[in-house]
Amino acid sequence: MGYLLLISFIIHGITLVIIRQLKIKIDQPAVTKQTLDQQKKEIEELLAVYLLEIREENDKLLEAINHKTETKSKVNTGSNDTQVQKPILSSTQQTTSTAKPETEKYQDYQPLLPKDEDEPVETSFAAQVLALADRGYSAEAIAKELNRGKTEVELLIKFHQR
Repeated sequence: MGYLLLISFIIHGITLVIIRQLKIKIDQPAVTKQTLDQQKKEIEELLAVYLLEIREENDKLLEAINHKTETKSKVNTGSNDTQVQKPILSSTQQTTSTAKPETEKYQDYQPLLPKDEDEPVETSFAAQVLALADRGYSAEAIAKELNRGKTEVELLIKFHQR
C-alpha cells in the first residue's frame, strides 16, 4: 500500500509541473500582445510625426514653385505669346514641305513577297511503307521497291496496325 501512495504522489507532482508549464505558455501570448500593442502605438505616433513633417515640406515647396512661376509670368507675359506662335507656324510649314519628298521617295516601294518555289517534300520511310501497304502491296513487294529488308517492313506494318 505504501508503494501505491508513493506512485500517486509522483503522478500528482508530474501533473502539477505540466499544468504550471501550460499556464506559463498560455500567459505568454497575453504579455507579447501587450508589448506588440505598445510597439504599434509608438510606430503610429512616429508615422504621424513624419507625415506632418512631409506635409509641411510639401507646402513650402508648393509656395516656392508658385512664387517662381508668378515672377516668371510677370516678366515674360507680353513677349512670350508672339514668340511661341511663330515657331509653331514655321514648324508646321516645314513638316508639310519635307513630307512630300519623303512620300515621293518611297512611292515605288514594293514589299518582299515569299517565293512561290515549292520545295520537294520527302516522305519518310514509314510513310512510304504504310502508303504502299494501304494500296495492297505485300511486305515482300514493298521491301523490293524501297530496297529494304522484308522483316523491317513487316515490323513497321505491325506497329502501325495497332
